Amino acid sequence: MSPERTAERRIWVDGKLVPWQQATLHVLSQSAQRGSLVFDVMHCYWSPEGAAILGLREHSERFLNSASLSSMSLGIDLEGLLSAIRETVRANPGAQIVKLSAYYPGVSLDVLPSDHTASIAIAAFAISDILSGAKPGKLGPARLQVADPRKMPPWVLSPQAKLAAGYLYTAVAKQHARAQGFDDVLLLDERGDIAESSTQSFFLVENDTLYTAPLDYVLAGITRRLLLELAADERIMAKEESVAAERLRSAQEAFMAGTTINVWPVAEIDGHALLAPVPGPITERLMARLARVIAREDPDFSPRWMQEV
Repeated sequence: MSPERTAERRIWVDGKLVPWQQATLHVLSQSAQRGSLVFDVMHCYWSPEGAAILGLREHSERFLNSASLSSMSLGIDLEGLLSAIRETVRANPGAQIVKLSAYYPGVSLDVLPSDHTASIAIAAFAISDILSGAKPGKLGPARLQVADPRKMPPWVLSPQAKLAAGYLYTAVAKQHARAQGFDDVLLLDERGDIAESSTQSFFLVENDTLYTAPLDYVLAGITRRLLLELAADERIMAKEESVAAERLRSAQEAFMAGTTINVWPVAEIDGHALLAPVPGPITERLMARLARVIAREDPDFSPRWMQEV
């Protein structure tokens, strides 16, 4: 992270914009010690017309739902949150990423927080602000490793709760995969069916039909939702249903989808190469259509999904 790049950045914390370096959390805070921080991430796009966030309202609703599922009281409603996000983006020109965090700042030795209401922080920044040498560019096709740990069952933690502690085991699995030359992991649920990657939704194409896991075990991804809508509009057959891991071998195409990557084609899973070319025709159609939505060139989907700040 470059102090020079972040010197002018402001982070919204509980109603006030504070300098980037002052947005800190005590090491003994309950959220730091117990992983109870709730979060969401959005992508902001700039054009001559100004800034717009893909799925601003949908992301905000999901953030509030994550807090509710975590029994966390925020003291803010949807309209108040949307107003705070807009204020933060306007205070940080050129921001590409908007990250919402809700956390307990008070020191606590118990598993329970000492705070009755969580604090909220909203950061808006460019990727180059925190990743030195980061350059915009097209990702090459991904290589995935099927992870040993299974997706956490929903009766332990709802997959709809974006809670920091819920991502620890996926981070460890991804670290192991990276050490072996893979880009990311593919998680299976406890039944051995395909779930999602470490932080992205997963899709595969089989017999010209698009498949993705049902929401019983996976996060209701915002990009996932949009892609399913685009697939329907493109008359691509799409099914939200359980798919056994064995069917990865017969997949024609596969890709991941998420806020920071949009669509990332997959070329290889556990050493098995998918059919060339990568991306395949269905993946390519969806990538092109999503790009038009983001460029505000799609009259059917851009007005609804590219929400102005």
